[in-house]
Amino acid sequence: MSITTESATPESRELLERREAAIEESGWGSRFRLFQPRNLCLWVLVLLLLMGARQLYGIAAPLAGVFADADLAAVASSGVFLLVFVLFLHHADRYERTPALLAVTAFVGGGIGATWAMALPGNAALMDLYAKLFGQAWASDWKAGLTAPFVEESAKGAVFLLLLGLAPFVIRTVYDGLIVGAYVGLGFQVLEDMLYGQNAAYANFGVDQVGAVLQTFFIRSLSGIASHAMYTAIFAAGIIYLVGTRAQPRRVGRGLLLMVSAMVVHGLWDSMLALANDNGFVVSLLMLGITVASFVVLLVALRWGAHRERGWLHDVLAPEVANGTLTDLELAALAGARSRRRKDRKAAIKHRGDGVSRRREKHLLAAGLDLAHDLSESHGNESPEVAHSRAEIQRLRTR
Repeated sequence: MSITTESATPESRELLERREAAIEESGWGSRFRLFQPRNLCLWVLVLLLLMGARQLYGIAAPLAGVFADADLAAVASSGVFLLVFVLFLHHADRYERTPALLAVTAFVGGGIGATWAMALPGNAALMDLYAKLFGQAWASDWKAGLTAPFVEESAKGAVFLLLLGLAPFVIRTVYDGLIVGAYVGLGFQVLEDMLYGQNAAYANFGVDQVGAVLQTFFIRSLSGIASHAMYTAIFAAGIIYLVGTRAQPRRVGRGLLLMVSAMVVHGLWDSMLALANDNGFVVSLLMLGITVASFVVLLVALRWGAHRERGWLHDVLAPEVANGTLTDLELAALAGARSRRRKDRKAAIKHRGDGVSRRREKHLLAAGLDLAHDLSESHGNESPEVAHSRAEIQRLRTR
């Protein structure tokens, strides 16, 4: 059963107005259109992709025949990592689904545009400069840690800014920046892992190509959790704070803090061997410490970003409590304070209806999120999808 504006009481009408305002402010349900011929951001992105593809082809094509096994192993292993990480991002994209076309564009832009068109030549130029200014020995120790954070995060940040220009109605919040930035960083990471795997095969002169690639993949996958996807998620969230959007007022201090934190963590990771003076035990401690620090920064960014998202989710679903689709406890479990989420979820499951199993109640909460997505896409109006989500909730609640 739904509430219409005409049949609503004053209290219900206020809930509907708050739902409409939340959807409008958040941009939830907005669609992403890539082809915008009058938008300069599109053509800059296309130029970066063409430059990156040309660079990639120039490196990979001449040796493709000789190192075909290494190339196939790199694609297969990186594909496994990509699939696992995409599933994680889909699960983390809790409040509003990122349009698939935007996620793919972010991945390709980070993988080809940022990696090959900007980062690769930028890293080479700056590393050569370090060697000339401070000598080969010093550059060998510190060039990675003092190059990659500035060049690579700037390159990925540039791609994110182009996407922000293409999707200002979709990318509005810090949480949007975290998710879309993670897709940009994931593209960068997967293409970089493939490059490292191929380089390992080249270094072995083509002997045991698959083994060399898989060994590199295994090592980089262990460190892949706290790597480019995380760095860029944090950096992009900082960009949202720095430039501001319709839904997120500018917070320059927070923005700079997140962006600098991403670069510092990235720099420390790439400087581990130099900082540890090649001591394996110290390297392990640094790896653990930097990984923990990365997660702490990410959790802070998530905490900052999720606050507004939970408020909007509450306003979108509040009328569903008034019409009996959801209960107050279920609304609290879905959109309550982060500090109480676990308790609210347990309370909703504990006080479930007669004949409803714990498993069904968990599915019912997931269906509540689906209902919020469908309401956002219909801008709060009735639609077949909204009706289906309500019916699914009713089905789960029925013995």
